[in-house]
Amino acid sequence: MSQRTVLSDTNDIRIVAKDISVFSCRKRIFKARFHHFTDAQNIELEKAVVRYYSLNQHSFWNILPGYTFILYLFLVVANIISYTKLGLIPIILLYIPFALVSVYLIRTAITWYAKKSLLKLAHDLELQNAQYSFAMSARQK
Repeated sequence: MSQRTVLSDTNDIRIVAKDISVFSCRKRIFKARFHHFTDAQNIELEKAVVRYYSLNQHSFWNILPGYTFILYLFLVVANIISYTKLGLIPIILLYIPFALVSVYLIRTAITWYAKKSLLKLAHDLELQNAQYSFAMSARQK
């Protein structure tokens, strides 16, 4: 079930950033309504928020186990993980924690990147809003 979220100020973007977690992220529909932006700027803002928010829902996660398997095979073939010392069964059993840790670390890094990017976007918008307010107050004087 999708939820519509209206973004009207930078605190809304910060709340969206805090909502992102490593293994769960609700599907949402975003609508930006910043009063000092044009419609085109609001659409660009929506696209940026959606791009960062949806990183944990990307189709890359469906093929990631294949990449971890190829990386693990490379480590075995390059003799970094020694097949001759460990044997077949331990090599197969060692793949399970390797895959789990790899996927967890990658998801953690991407979640951190998405949160950091959304918080930076909110900060940049705050600076832009402060400049806009300063320019408008200077015009009124």
